[in-house]
Amino acid sequence: MNKQLNPRQIKTIQNFWTWFQQNEQAIYHAYKLGINSDEVIENLHRNLNYVSKRIVIYIYMQNNQPNKFCVLFSAHGYRKLFPKIIALGEKTPRLEYFTAHTFLKPLCAENKNQFSDKLIEMIKSILIKLEDYNTASKKIILTLYMPENISNEDKLYSKKYVKLLLRFTLGEIIFKKHIKEVYFKPIPRNTNGLLSLSELPEFIDYLAKINYSRKLKIFFE
Repeated sequence: MNKQLNPRQIKTIQNFWTWFQQNEQAIYHAYKLGINSDEVIENLHRNLNYVSKRIVIYIYMQNNQPNKFCVLFSAHGYRKLFPKIIALGEKTPRLEYFTAHTFLKPLCAENKNQFSDKLIEMIKSILIKLEDYNTASKKIILTLYMPENISNEDKLYSKKYVKLLLRFTLGEIIFKKHIKEVYFKPIPRNTNGLLSLSELPEFIDYLAKINYSRKLKIFFE
């Protein structure tokens, strides 16, 4: 897929990494200690925008390397950006404070160490209910039930954060392929019949393999 990139695009990606490597310590201190964080993050996004304004970057702590931050590049499932995302991974230089990853992948046993315990616990605390499933398009409509520590915050921020956790749980490919619409509600007192968000990848895989029948109808009764 990298053959789709022209020399100018490759050079732009190399320039981004050159800037990142030269400013790596400042970026680390911005995220770790909050030193000049607004200025550093603004410069980070400005330099990434030269590669593409649609590429999303996530920087967070991970379990398997507690002394390093993970920097992850995502296309949010937009396939035209895949060659650039792949090139960002392939052109990654040697970094002291960061490890680089590409694409949001489904949360599973194989990659859970790439995330922090706090992130995983938050995903487990969110409950879900399947509202509708279209067997032709394989698209689903979900209600996400937010725990009190999220739902009591600013509503717009809370919804964006929970939707982000949904992306981290499913990975960007499955999210774009299967999620049609999402509703948000606080967790009810009676949680019978609700699933944890962490169970959703396996649940979607199950739905994709069955036809609309009495077996499927039980989820909506």
